[in-house]
Amino acid sequence: MTRVDSTAEVQSEVRGKSGRMVRWEPGRHILRDAWFPVAHTPVLGSTPVRRYVHSQPYYIVREGDRFRAFEFHPEELKRRGKEASEFTGGTGEYPLVDRYGFTWVWYGNPDNADPALIPDIPFLPSRRSMPAYARVTNFFHCTYELVLENVLDLTHIDFVHGNFAGTFESEDDRITVDSTSETVTMVRTIKKKPTSEYQKKVLGVREKFQDVTTVTHVFIRSGICFLHAHYTSAPSMPLMQNNTPESPFLTRADAIFGLEQCPDITYRKNWPKTGPMVAAQDEAMLNPQNPRYLFEAPGPDMNTRFDTAGLVYRRRHQELLERQQMGDYSYNTDIGDGAKIAEILKVRRMR
Repeated sequence: MTRVDSTAEVQSEVRGKSGRMVRWEPGRHILRDAWFPVAHTPVLGSTPVRRYVHSQPYYIVREGDRFRAFEFHPEELKRRGKEASEFTGGTGEYPLVDRYGFTWVWYGNPDNADPALIPDIPFLPSRRSMPAYARVTNFFHCTYELVLENVLDLTHIDFVHGNFAGTFESEDDRITVDSTSETVTMVRTIKKKPTSEYQKKVLGVREKFQDVTTVTHVFIRSGICFLHAHYTSAPSMPLMQNNTPESPFLTRADAIFGLEQCPDITYRKNWPKTGPMVAAQDEAMLNPQNPRYLFEAPGPDMNTRFDTAGLVYRRRHQELLERQQMGDYSYNTDIGDGAKIAEILKVRRMR
């Protein structure tokens, strides 16, 4: 695992493993061979539900205790079976796994669909879902790379979500960034941050200031992210959010909260309600950016030391893309370096 301190110099351009400088072009390139959690398992039934991954259609249906995913609507499968693509190996049916309350489908060569490559989510039980109030679905009208950059910029929270998280003032503010060939992790440690209006009014927090540690952990291929903020005087609980690239213009964000990591009943019931409000604030920022990358020739992006995680993400994304363009879709051995994520997130490991 590679660590970068926020005080280190990080170039704003994207440099791949080959050392070649390239322009950052979110939405123009596709990474393959990854598991995507495309639906909350409890919402699935005998009527097929359609999802997309990089514009590839998936029809998901429950058959008794089993879930299946098809390239075509099940009623058309016999008639259109000969049209089945490489994504299903010509069979018309995708690899599928039910885990962590999500239905996971494989995007890429089905021969490489190893369930062991599904990310470890330590704060969620692997064989059951959370209650309905802890599951939310949001949409961002942009490519998923922009969503991930937004998630990795933990300083945007102060300006875009200040009513929930508090303002930017603090006594000390430090950032560290770790990365592997498949993940980027940012940890922001803040001393004496003003308590937010939400924490005061909804949670009854009386302290004027708090110390905060916020963690975001992103999986580059699939867009999955973990988020968790620890406050000295307020409760918190971790969040898993998928950021599935349905197309270059739409990202589906199904999220689930790790309720069992938080003993505060009031917070457990109320915090998930903020999901759509927080998403709407992000959508207002992300939507206008998308056409500037897809249709215009962008100039160099301005950045500060707080953008280190996003710049590391761009570099790691480019390295992975270059590898796949050479025909290498495998996972490097450093994928196991992120195994300590439970310790970093400060969560109990669920069974």
